[in-house]
Amino acid sequence: MQALHSETKEQKPYILADALPEIAQARQDVRQDAWLRVEQARQAVRQGSPELRPLQIDALSTAEFVIHTAETFGEDSPEHKESFAGLMLDCRRLVAEWYRKKKPEYFEPSRHFFDAETGDFFSHGLSIRQMTENALTAIDDNAEEEARRVNERVEEATPLLVKKLGWFALESIGIRTISECTDTAIAEYQEDSTTGQHRGYNGYVPEIEKLMIRDITFDESTGDRLEEQIGLPGIYITHDIIKRALSRCDIDVTDMDKTQLHGSQLIVEDDLLEFVELLDTVASEEWCTNVFMGEEVPAGFEKDYDSIRTEAKARQEQLADQANMTALYIMDLARAGTDKRRAPQLVESFVKALLLDIAKKDSAVAEEIFDKRTADGLRQVSYLESVGRFEEALALQVSVEKAAPGGGYCGAGSCGLERVNLSGEEGEKLKKALGYEAGDTVLKDTERPCKECGKKTIIYAFNKNKVNKYCTSCPAFTSERKSGGKLG
Repeated sequence: MQALHSETKEQKPYILADALPEIAQARQDVRQDAWLRVEQARQAVRQGSPELRPLQIDALSTAEFVIHTAETFGEDSPEHKESFAGLMLDCRRLVAEWYRKKKPEYFEPSRHFFDAETGDFFSHGLSIRQMTENALTAIDDNAEEEARRVNERVEEATPLLVKKLGWFALESIGIRTISECTDTAIAEYQEDSTTGQHRGYNGYVPEIEKLMIRDITFDESTGDRLEEQIGLPGIYITHDIIKRALSRCDIDVTDMDKTQLHGSQLIVEDDLLEFVELLDTVASEEWCTNVFMGEEVPAGFEKDYDSIRTEAKARQEQLADQANMTALYIMDLARAGTDKRRAPQLVESFVKALLLDIAKKDSAVAEEIFDKRTADGLRQVSYLESVGRFEEALALQVSVEKAAPGGGYCGAGSCGLERVNLSGEEGEKLKKALGYEAGDTVLKDTERPCKECGKKTIIYAFNKNKVNKYCTSCPAFTSERKSGGKLG
């Protein structure tokens, strides 16, 4: 491929999906059906039947599917291995997105397998259509988010509609979606900035108004599709900059707001990073500064777009242990029958604890993932530990962690997991009971009761290969380990 930063490259024109009469009506039909599902969910809730509201497929749902495939087909079956790979993909994405929360990050393509019999695309045994339909919930206090979920249902349907046209050279085109941070999330963040709280923001990152750009491309030899994504800070790449960039691709979206643009898929013939380069170029011109991957860089900075993919892959491979630990924890949540609406908060709290352990060792990383206050606090924790003041260090660490901004759910308070004091004689006894190994993450679960005694006194000891649980009241003990491609 020609270097992305070639001076002579011409910008290829784009096509709005709804500008194609052959699929415009079909997209509108999907949109109308999606809104009908939202209204049905709203009526069910108003009639006192919230259990009829479908749940979005998330990491916990994937873990339940992993358990189902193991029980149905066996732990050595292709079905179980495929479902477990899906859980690991979820966990790698979750940890990487957390780690690069306030930085740009690229995510390599994931394959969606086409099933000619059902007409659906599947990811690790789960229907993408079903996932997007399950996400169609009534959110009375956030119309913007309701519309985004409807848009995602249309987005999922569009590749198949394009595929059916037959007159595209499918391997030469992509279907691009631009997902900007919602105005609702930005307003909530600005309000929280004055109170010290931190709401979930539905997974958006309003601190930098982060945007995600998704490309779906086709594999004509198999009929499958591939989806790759990139996240960029939106401080310089604003909605206006995006519209100006699209105008250079012969696309007029002057009157579209963020959510309308999100719902308007683009048929493109360029590489995802070529579009990022275009956004950077327009941002640099409009802001009169040097922008690379959505961030301001010094004059003369070498903008190496060709290395973005390899650098992201290497970075995410370094987080493999944290992803494994997260998968073990999610599997434990699934086996315990954890409420799906509570589970995301528990998972975010767990990942937050893992990344705080990383941040504690590197102040620069701490500031990138969390903020300067968290970085300063963790430095002080490390100092107290170095001089043997372990009780003070633990108390400060708990305070720092509660105040640290969450990745999407946790705020200034406990989210079900707390740090445990491992110092002194009592700490040594606890280590022995837990089967503690050097480097383990040790946390107390204040959310779920022990199955044996019913008290909320379970302590976890985690590493990439195990999850040990010990109840300080019974004391009951269980241990589960990851071996090869299976859990248990």
